[in-house]
Amino acid sequence: MPLKGSLKDLSLANLIQLNCQEMNDVRIDLESFGKVGVIFCSGGNIVHASTETSIGENAVYELLQWKTGNFRVLNDAVAAERTIEKGWNSIIIEGLQRIDEGGSSIEDKYSTLANDLRQLPNVNGVVIISGDGAVLAESLEKNPEKEGAVAVFLGNAAGQVGEALVLGKFDWGVATIGQERMLIVERPGFFIGLLLTEKASPTILTSNIEEILESWK
Repeated sequence: MPLKGSLKDLSLANLIQLNCQEMNDVRIDLESFGKVGVIFCSGGNIVHASTETSIGENAVYELLQWKTGNFRVLNDAVAAERTIEKGWNSIIIEGLQRIDEGGSSIEDKYSTLANDLRQLPNVNGVVIISGDGAVLAESLEKNPEKEGAVAVFLGNAAGQVGEALVLGKFDWGVATIGQERMLIVERPGFFIGLLLTEKASPTILTSNIEEILESWK
């Protein structure tokens, strides 16, 4: 039976180390917010890896950055090709170093968050705005200042109504603006506005957003 789990409970680096040290022949399937990847380990090393955009060592470096998502380990699996020759330990060390060197400014962190949220299914755009109305980051085709102003205005208004009616703290809500729907999520110091498609489920999206925010901290 395949081993299944969450990357939040067992990181990819630990999965690779475990299977390479035990000389297992395995296929590790990974999925995170609609993105997929695969890694093959055999004879104590990583022999092949691929994602939708990368292959070989670069695919491993990309996959090591996934902090949330799910994995499945299939035993006695054989790769159809070999794209990696470097030792698994060297790859892991370099991959983790790349992540450390990627330490970025708060502006870059907000930009990364906006781009990650934009990858969620049925999301047409994202704007992140501070409580005083300054756009912190955006990933959308429309005017970020306008969309951000809508998000912060409605978010603050919902919070004030909630306090007045003793409904508790505002966490998220959906506003219909003309032909569009915007999911507004409040976090300490900022709001997130997500433009939704007709098929979008706000409840499912808020769960996905929580996962992204946990890894973003």
